[in-house]
Amino acid sequence: MKRKIVLAMMAGVLITQAGCTTQVRSLPMPPSAQTQSAKDVTLYFGDQKHANVKTMLGKKEVAVRVARTMDGQDATCNIAFAKALDQLRDYAREQHADAVINVRTRFQHTETTSGTEFICGSSNNGSTLAVRGDVVKLDVE
Repeated sequence: MKRKIVLAMMAGVLITQAGCTTQVRSLPMPPSAQTQSAKDVTLYFGDQKHANVKTMLGKKEVAVRVARTMDGQDATCNIAFAKALDQLRDYAREQHADAVINVRTRFQHTETTSGTEFICGSSNNGSTLAVRGDVVKLDVE
C-alpha cells in the first residue's frame, strides 16, 4: 500500500513538472520598443550606431517575470519585455543618463544583441527575461 502511495505521488510530481517546461523564445521586437523620443532615454540595441559616449554611468540589468495572460505566451513575453525596458529607462533617468547603449536581452544563458528580436523564457505560468545595457550620457552637442 505504501508503495502505491509513493508511486502515485511521484507520478503527480512528474505530471506537474511536465506542464511547467519553459521554452526559450526569440520574438520580433515590438515597434514600440524601437520608437525613440528626443525627450526620453534612448535605447540602442546591440551595436546600433549612436553618438560618442561622453560619460559612462555604469551597467544595469533588469529582470522581469510576468504571470501568464489569457492572450498567450507571445503577448506575455511582450508585456515582460515592455516592463523591463520601462524599468531600464527609469533607472537611466535616475542616473541622469540620456541613453542606454549595447542593450541586449537574455533568458538564462541564451542572449541576443539583436535590434529586431528579443529573447524570452515562457511557460504555462508566465514569461521571464532580462534586459541589460550600458547607461551613458552621449556627446550630442
